[in-house]
Amino acid sequence: MDQLDEELIEYVDSGITRYSDLAKKVNSPLSTVHIRMKKLEQSGIIRGYKGDIDWSKAGFGITAYIFISIDVNLLQRLKKSQETLLKEILSMEYVKEGYIVTGDADIMVKILAKNTENLKEILLNGIDRIDGIVKTRAMITLY
Repeated sequence: MDQLDEELIEYVDSGITRYSDLAKKVNSPLSTVHIRMKKLEQSGIIRGYKGDIDWSKAGFGITAYIFISIDVNLLQRLKKSQETLLKEILSMEYVKEGYIVTGDADIMVKILAKNTENLKEILLNGIDRIDGIVKTRAMITLY
C-alpha cells in the first residue's frame, strides 16, 4: 500500500466514493483510481460503502452503547465462544455494531432504539435473556 492508496482510503472514509470524484481529489487518471479501488476492495481493505443516515429523523431517537459482562465458565459449558455470543447479539434487530473489548465489560454493542421503552424491550426481552450474559450497562448518547 502506498500514498495513493492511503489517500483513496481517507477520501472514501470521508464519504467520497465516486471514482471520478476520487480521481480529481488525488490528481490521478480515472483508470488508475478504478484499478486501485478494485484492488483495495478485493484485498478486503475497503469492505463496503455506507450511507450517512440521520437515525433520529428515521424514527430512532435513542443511540445507546451497551456494555455486556459474560460468564466465561458458563459459555465454556455451553460450548460457546465470545465470538459466537457476539454474532448472536449482532443478529438481533436494532443492534448496529458490536465489539469484544477489554476492561470492565467483555462486549460492547451499539443499539438504535425508537425510544426508552423500545430500548428497555431490547435489553430485557432480548440481550439480557441470552445464556452467558450476566450483566448489562447502558449508556445513552446525548448528541
